[in-house]
Amino acid sequence: MKKTSRNRMAAPVSASFALLLALSACSSSGVNQGGGTNNSGSSESASTSTEDGRQIVGLGDDNKAGKPRPRSERETRGNQNQVKSDGSWTEKTLSGQEKITVNADGTWENKTGEKEFTLHADGSWESTEKLSNSKTVIHVNPDGSWNLQEQRKENEEPSKKAEVRADGTWEVDELGVKYVGKADGTATKKDSKADEEKPISRSEWPDIFPKYVASLYKEDGSLVTSVPKDGVIPLKPRTALPLGVSAKKAVPGTDEYRRDLAELEGTLLTDENKAGKPRPRPEREVNPQAKVNPDGSWSWNKGDTELTVATDGTWVQHEKAVGQKTTTLYADGSWEEKETKSDGEEATTHVNPDGTWRTTDGSRKEELHADGTWRSESSGGFVTYSDVNGKVYMEGSSGKPFEITNETYTTVRTPSVPSPRVGYGLGIGGGGVLPLIPRKPLYPGQKAFS
Repeated sequence: MKKTSRNRMAAPVSASFALLLALSACSSSGVNQGGGTNNSGSSESASTSTEDGRQIVGLGDDNKAGKPRPRSERETRGNQNQVKSDGSWTEKTLSGQEKITVNADGTWENKTGEKEFTLHADGSWESTEKLSNSKTVIHVNPDGSWNLQEQRKENEEPSKKAEVRADGTWEVDELGVKYVGKADGTATKKDSKADEEKPISRSEWPDIFPKYVASLYKEDGSLVTSVPKDGVIPLKPRTALPLGVSAKKAVPGTDEYRRDLAELEGTLLTDENKAGKPRPRPEREVNPQAKVNPDGSWSWNKGDTELTVATDGTWVQHEKAVGQKTTTLYADGSWEEKETKSDGEEATTHVNPDGTWRTTDGSRKEELHADGTWRSESSGGFVTYSDVNGKVYMEGSSGKPFEITNETYTTVRTPSVPSPRVGYGLGIGGGGVLPLIPRKPLYPGQKAFS
């Protein structure tokens, strides 16, 4: 099964990749104290809207400056935060060094050790991560196109580089292997040691996506830090284009926009999630613990894990390492995970074809609905839920709901996507079909599209 990474995350380049080579300079001048930005790396095709009302999908008022930002209502403790009358604020380390700078327009910069993240007024952003043996720089344009470069040493040829363009084409160059994606959805692979360039299936595409390194937000859209009282809520990083997905414009609120947004966010049900089309059948050497049938179905059994894959790519996996867990992926794209824990408690997660879901874990119950709203019932009987406007309410012991601020609750725990414990995204080999990929559950606030 293909590993998906919007962790999950966060790729070769052409002339436009020269932009990436200057990102260090861009990072140092990106956010002005007055709230403006100095960003020369924006895509020319990233105009906010057109005369017919069409807008860049995935670039909204929460991603770019232009409208007054909401402010925090939460009381904060300590003196690490400094808030100005215009709502801009900073957070300092215990040693007094500025760590987070948020401007009045919601643009911001975060520096954590050797990691930096900057969000600009036009919705573009960039991140830099320095490790002991590498430096990774990422720039994402307002339209979602992006560049990535990873260097092992300063002034050394990059070991990994990527360019994902607005028209859906892309290139990835990783350790001498070059992948090229075309606008029609096909892709090729060429090893520097080989003379031929061969076509590859989608399951063989490189697993690469911009990471939210040092971001103020998690991938589910929740903040990782507390915003001081009266401080503006920082803008959210726009979602980068996945490989093979082109930048689109549509009228907000239309089915076209919702469909394109679901594709961008990875919540659109695809042929990789549901049965219906013949599955790829890798012919490389079969895994020794597998039994492959002539129709491509197969089974694998090792230790406490047993996996059975049908001809249409649906599968069932039994795990007995800790308690007992059974994961089932159905033909319609839905999936279910049932677990009996060592203490006898039972937990069940069911994800529907449209990405909505429900979990029960003992007396704890959580669910997310098609309109993006959610409901959580704790083991103590407390109920927390959201409405379509993003407001959050809690029911106390009296049963009467009261509103709480967006920063005082813990978001529901979105189910993790399960994975067959064999194949590493490439199947079992020997002509066995590739297992279907469990569809991604919706995050709080995301709306279903089917």
